[in-house]
Amino acid sequence: MKRPLCIFMMLIALSVWLLMAVMPYEEHLTVPDQASVTKIGFVEGKEKKKDTDVVYLKAPGEEGLLMLHLMEGQEVPAYGRVIKVRGKCMAFQNATNPGEFDSKSYYRILKISYRIVDVRILDVRGSADVYKESLYKIKTGLEESLEKCMDEKDAGVMEAILLGDKNNLDDEIKDSYKRNGIIHIIAVSGLHISIIGFGLYKLLRRMSLHTFLSALLSIFIMYSYGVMCGMSTSAYRAIFMFVAKVLADVIGRTYDMLSAMALCAILILIEQPLYLSHSGFLMSFGAIIGIGYVHPALPEWLREGRLKIFSAGTAITLVNLPVYTSFYYTFPVISAILNILVLPLMSLLILFGLATAFAGCLVIGLGKVFAVIVHFILSWFMLCCLAGEQIYGSTWYVGHSEKIQVFIYLLCLFIFVFFNEYRIKPVHEWLKTKPKKLRKAAGYLRYAAIAAGLVILCIRIKQPLTITFIDVGQGDGIVLETPDANYLIDGGSTSKKNLGKYQLIPFLAYEGIGKLDAVILTHEDEDHLSGIIELFEDMSKNRGSIQVKNLILPDIADESKGENYKKLEEYAKNLNIAISYIGRGDKINSGYLYMKCLGPVSGMQTDEPNAYSTVMYVKLRSFKALFTGDVEKEGQSSLKGYIKKDMEEFENITLLKVAHHGSRYTTDEEFLNMIKPKIAVISCGVNNKYNHPHRELLKRLGDAGSSIYTTAENGAITVTTNGKTMQISNFCK
Repeated sequence: MKRPLCIFMMLIALSVWLLMAVMPYEEHLTVPDQASVTKIGFVEGKEKKKDTDVVYLKAPGEEGLLMLHLMEGQEVPAYGRVIKVRGKCMAFQNATNPGEFDSKSYYRILKISYRIVDVRILDVRGSADVYKESLYKIKTGLEESLEKCMDEKDAGVMEAILLGDKNNLDDEIKDSYKRNGIIHIIAVSGLHISIIGFGLYKLLRRMSLHTFLSALLSIFIMYSYGVMCGMSTSAYRAIFMFVAKVLADVIGRTYDMLSAMALCAILILIEQPLYLSHSGFLMSFGAIIGIGYVHPALPEWLREGRLKIFSAGTAITLVNLPVYTSFYYTFPVISAILNILVLPLMSLLILFGLATAFAGCLVIGLGKVFAVIVHFILSWFMLCCLAGEQIYGSTWYVGHSEKIQVFIYLLCLFIFVFFNEYRIKPVHEWLKTKPKKLRKAAGYLRYAAIAAGLVILCIRIKQPLTITFIDVGQGDGIVLETPDANYLIDGGSTSKKNLGKYQLIPFLAYEGIGKLDAVILTHEDEDHLSGIIELFEDMSKNRGSIQVKNLILPDIADESKGENYKKLEEYAKNLNIAISYIGRGDKINSGYLYMKCLGPVSGMQTDEPNAYSTVMYVKLRSFKALFTGDVEKEGQSSLKGYIKKDMEEFENITLLKVAHHGSRYTTDEEFLNMIKPKIAVISCGVNNKYNHPHRELLKRLGDAGSSIYTTAENGAITVTTNGKTMQISNFCK
C-alpha cells in the first residue's frame, strides 16, 4: 500500500471527528470561579505581555497548565523552579454568540485549565531548568535588540515573525494582515524552517562537517528554536518534517513529504485529539496536503502555463477553504495576488531580521543599518494591504458551513484528485484500456465534482425571516435576516468593550452578511450604539468591511438630539451612508416583510432619550413582532394610545423585545394585556449593576402568559419563521 501513514492519519482524523460530534468534550473547573486559591507547581512556561508577566504552572492534580498573571513588582521565576502562589481564579469563558471567539475551547486545546490573576509568589524552591531558561534569556535579549534598533511597530512585527511572540504586535497591523490573507507570515512555520534550518544544514555541509554531525547539530538548533518560539503546531510540524528530511538524507532514503506530514499529525492527535478543531493546526497541515496531494491534480495549463504562480496558492485554498468557512466565515479574495507580492520577500525579511537582532546585541548602530532594509520590506507589506483594502468586495463574507457541507466538499475534492489520470497511476492504467469517451467522462467528472463541492460548501439558504438577539451584555443588538435584505436594530453595550470587533462583526460574518440594508437606531444611549460606531469606523478604514447602505434614526426635534445622535449623523455623512428619519406611521420597504414604525411621533420633543425610542412593528403572515427599544414614560403612554386605536392588529403579538432590558419602569400590566405576547425576549448583561430584569417585570410577563428568554441566561437567541410556524434556539443550551 502506497503511503500507509496517510491512510492511517485519515482514519484517526475521521475517528476523532466522529467522536467529537457524538460525545462533545466536557470539562469542569476544579475550583470555583472568582475564588481565592493557593497553588504549588513547576514553572513550565512564561511570557511578557503588555500589561503583566505571565507564568504557566504545572500543578499536581490539575489536568492542564494554570495561567498565572503576576502582580506588578513580582520577580518572574526561572523555568523548572517550584513556586507557591496565591491569587484569584478566573475561568475562561465560552462564546455566547455564533461567530464569537470561544476562549474556553481555545485554551482547552492548548491544555490550559484556567487563569489566576493578581498572583503573589509566596515561595520559590528547587533548581532551574538551565536549557529552557537559557533559551528564554536569548529570546528576551533578541527582543530587546529588535526594540532598540527598530521603531515600536516594526519591532512588534519582527518579534512575531522571528520569535513567535505576538504580544507586542500592533492590532491594526495584525487585523490588516488577517483581512488580506497574509497573516500566516507571522507564524513560525515551514518558511522559517526552510530558510534557517536548511540554510544552516547546507552551510555545515559546505564546511566539510560530517553529514551525521551536520544533521545532528542543525536538528538540535532548530528544535531549540522551536522551543524558544513556543512550539506552535505549525512550528512543530515544520521542525518534524525538517528532521525527517535531514535524516532521510543521512541514511540515503527518499524523503516523502506527505508521509512525514501524516506521521507528525498522528503524533499530535494522539497527544491532543482536540487539535482537530484548531484552525491553526488545520491550516498548517492543509497547506502541505494542498501542495503535495492536490497541486499535482490541477490542470496542466494552471500548473505549467502562465498562471503557474497561482497554482500552489489555488491548491492550498482548495484544501483550506472549509477552514475559512468553519472558523473565520470570510475569505480574502485578493490574497492570492498579495501573497505573490509578499512571499518572495520573506527570505530577505527573515535574514535581515535575524541580522538586525544579532547585530544589535553587539553594535546597535550596525543593527539599525539592517533594520532600514527590514523597515522598507514591512512598509511594502503594509502598502500592499492598504491597496487591497481599498478594493470593494476584497473580503468575501461567505458565512459558516455546517459539518455535513464540509464533509461533502472534502469528498468532492477527493474525487477531483482521485480521478486525475496523470496523478493516480492505477487510474491512469485503467483508463488507458477504456474508450476515449470514457476517459473524457472521467475528466468531466473531476471538474463537476469540485464545482458541486464548492457550491455545496458555500451555499446559504435563508429562512423567510430570522431574528437574532445577540448577547451584547448590557445593551441591545438585534439582526433581522430575510432572503433579500438584512437589518440591524441597535448595536451597543455598556458592559462589553469593543463590541463591534468581538461580537457584532463576527456574528454578521458568521451569517455571511457583508452588507446591511439598514441600521435602525432606536435612541442614542451608549448601550444601543457603541457597536454601530465601531462598524462605521471599520468602514472608514477598509472598503472590504461590512457595508451599511442606510442609517435610520428616530424623527425628533433638533433640540432633542444629543451628542451621540449628532455624532452618528456625522459618521454616516462622511461615509456617504443615506440617512432617513422615521416616525409613527412610516414604513420600511422590505419586499414581503411588513415593517412599520409605531413611535415616536414625528418631531417629538423630549429631554429623555428613552422616551423617544423607535418602536418597530414587523409582520410576516401570522407572525407579529414588536421591538420597543427602551421606550418608557411619555413614549410608552403614547404607544399605548396608538395601539388602542387598532387592538385587533396588535393583540396576540408573537414576539416582544421587552423594553429597557427588563426594567420595572416599563412594559406595564396594561400594555401587556393589550398585546398579549407569546414570547418575551430580554437583552441584558450577566450580573448587571441595574439588576435587570427586575422581578416585578418578570412576574408581569409570567402573569400575561409569556415565555421568557434572556440573553444573560441563553446567550444569543434566534427565532426563525416562515410566517406560520416558528422555532426558537438558544446559543447557550
